[in-house]
Amino acid sequence: MDTLFTTQTLKTYAQIYQQITEGKEIINDEEVVADTIRLHPEFDPFWPDGESAIHPQEIDDYVVNPLIHTGLHVIVEKQILDKNPEEVDSTLNTLLANGISRHDAMHQIIGLWGELYFRSVRQSSSLYEWEYIELLNRLAEQNK
Repeated sequence: MDTLFTTQTLKTYAQIYQQITEGKEIINDEEVVADTIRLHPEFDPFWPDGESAIHPQEIDDYVVNPLIHTGLHVIVEKQILDKNPEEVDSTLNTLLANGISRHDAMHQIIGLWGELYFRSVRQSSSLYEWEYIELLNRLAEQNK
């Protein structure tokens, strides 16, 4: 997990962005990244430059870090694909059944995981899966 927001990850995202713009085939795990990049065209100006995507940017009156935002999306998308933890998928389905758009539902889930991740980084502690599962279950219950 300590490789989520590195310059190497940024280079990978920039390469995948270039493949998208050139119409090249995207394969394997790169497809999750490519789908996330496609969902966020507001980040397109930052990928070719590279370094600007690693810093917070003002976009549509919000301050967002393209690398971190994309990385969080990718992590949760992979959790859903792997059904690990399985509560991620069931929480997403509950939110969708409640009329929440997939992107908005993902942002709610990403918010949970991101808060736990960054708290663990700040405190130099572990990110506990049981705590994430508890938050996912609570979110699903609130949206039933």
